[in-house]
Amino acid sequence: MPCPEKSSFTQIVLGLIANFTSLSPSMSLGFSAIALPWLLAHDNPYKLTKNESSWFASIVSTATPIGCLISGPISDRYGRKTALLNVNVVCALGWLVIVSAFYVQQHQYQLLLLGRVLTGLSSGLCSMPATIYMAEVSTPKLRGMFITWNALTFALGVLLIYLFGSVAQDNWGATAMICAALPCMGLFMTCIYMVESPLWLASKNRLDEAKLSMRKFYNCKECSEKVDAEIEMQLSNVDTKEKLSFAEFLRPTFIKPFLLISTFFFFQQFSGVFVIIFYAIDIVNQVKISINPYVAICSIAFVRIIGSVIVSFLNKKFGRRPLSLVSGGGMTVSMIAIAVYLISIQENIIAPMSMLPLTLLIGYIFFCSLGFFTMPFAMAAEVFPSKVRGIGTGLTTCIAYICNFVIIKIYPLVIKKISNYNMFLLFGCVSLLGTMFVALCLPETNGKTLKEIEEYFDKKNKYVGNESKISQVTNKAPVS
Repeated sequence: MPCPEKSSFTQIVLGLIANFTSLSPSMSLGFSAIALPWLLAHDNPYKLTKNESSWFASIVSTATPIGCLISGPISDRYGRKTALLNVNVVCALGWLVIVSAFYVQQHQYQLLLLGRVLTGLSSGLCSMPATIYMAEVSTPKLRGMFITWNALTFALGVLLIYLFGSVAQDNWGATAMICAALPCMGLFMTCIYMVESPLWLASKNRLDEAKLSMRKFYNCKECSEKVDAEIEMQLSNVDTKEKLSFAEFLRPTFIKPFLLISTFFFFQQFSGVFVIIFYAIDIVNQVKISINPYVAICSIAFVRIIGSVIVSFLNKKFGRRPLSLVSGGGMTVSMIAIAVYLISIQENIIAPMSMLPLTLLIGYIFFCSLGFFTMPFAMAAEVFPSKVRGIGTGLTTCIAYICNFVIIKIYPLVIKKISNYNMFLLFGCVSLLGTMFVALCLPETNGKTLKEIEEYFDKKNKYVGNESKISQVTNKAPVS
C-alpha cells in the first residue's frame, strides 16, 4: 500500500490563511496616494507642508527594511506561526494609529508618521514568513504555486487600497479603519486554524510536536503506522542541531543563494517595478495617457493581479527560469518601446496615441508579474537551508527594500536630470541585464525538494544554464 499523501485541501486552506496576513500591510504601499490629496488640500486646517508630505509618503520605505531584517530571526527562533502573528499585531496597531490621526487632528502629523512607520514595519515583517511557511508545509508538486501567493496578495492589496480610496475619497479614515480590521481577522484565523511548520519544530529538536503537526497534513486516519513512517522519512533529512553557529553563514549553501537572490532583487528594483507602483499617477502622466489617471492605475493594478494569478499556475508547470526569462524579455521590450514612443512624440514623428502607451505600460506590468516581481520573493523562501532560512530570506528582502528606498527617493531627481524617455530606456537596459543574469546564473528549483536544493548549492557547479539540473538524491521521499 503506497504511503499517504498530504492533503491538498489542507495546504490550500493554510496557504490562504498565511497569505491573508500580507493583505493589510501591502495596502500601506498605496495609502499615501489616496490620503495625500486631502492632506495637501487648501481648505485643510492641518495641511501638510511639502516636506511633511514627502516624509509621509516615504517613511514606509525606511521602516520596511528593518522589518525584513528582524523577521528572519523571529521566524527562525520563535517559529513561522509566531512570525505571522507578529505581522498582524504590528499592522493592526499601525492602522489604528492612522485612524486616530483622522479624528485627533491636533497631533495629526506625528500620529500619521507613527502609523506609517508601524505599517511599513509590518510590510517588512510579512515579506517572507508566509512564503517560508508554505515552502516548508507544501509538497514539491504544489510548492511552485504556493510560494507565489504572497506576491498575488500584495498585488490585491494595492488594487484594494486604490478602489477604497476612489470610493471613500476624502474620508481616508474610513479606509484606514477597514485596513485595521483585516489584520484583526488574520490574527484570529492564525491563532485558531494554523499549525506550526513541522520542519521548523524538527529543527528545534521538538520531534514529537513535529510529528503531531505533520499528521494534520494527511488525509489517512486509519493508517497511523504508514503516516508515522512517512513522517520519519521526511524529518530524517532535517538538521536537528540545536545551536546555530556562525559557520553556517560561511557555507556555500548560504553564500551562493544569498548572492544569487540579492542580485535578482537588485535587477527587480532598478528595472522600475516598484517605481510604477509608488509613482503610478506621475508615470501615467509621463507616458502621455489622456484617460482618467485613477482609471489607468486601477487598470494597471488589476492586470498585475491577473499576471500574479497566471504565474501561480504556470510556475508549477514551467518552473522559475522560463517564466523569469519571458518576464525580463517582455519588460525590456515594453520599456524600450515606451521610450521610443516618447522620443517620437517629442520629435513630432508621430501624433500622441493614448491607448498605445497605456497598452505598453500594462504589458510591462503583466510581464513583470510573471517573473521579476514574483520570483525573487518566491525563490528566497526555498533556496536557503532550514537552519538559516528565516535569516537568509530576511537579509535578501532587506537588501531589496533598501534598493527600493533608493530608487523611490532618487526617481523624481533623476527624471528631471535625464528626461522621461531616458529613464524608461534605463529601465529597459536594466531589465535586459536582469534577463541575461537569469539565463546565465539562475538555477531551476521547480519540482525539487528543499533537501535537493540545499545539496545543489553545496556542490561546485560551473554552469547554471538551461540544462542545469539540481542534483537528485537517492531518497525520493517528498521532503517539503
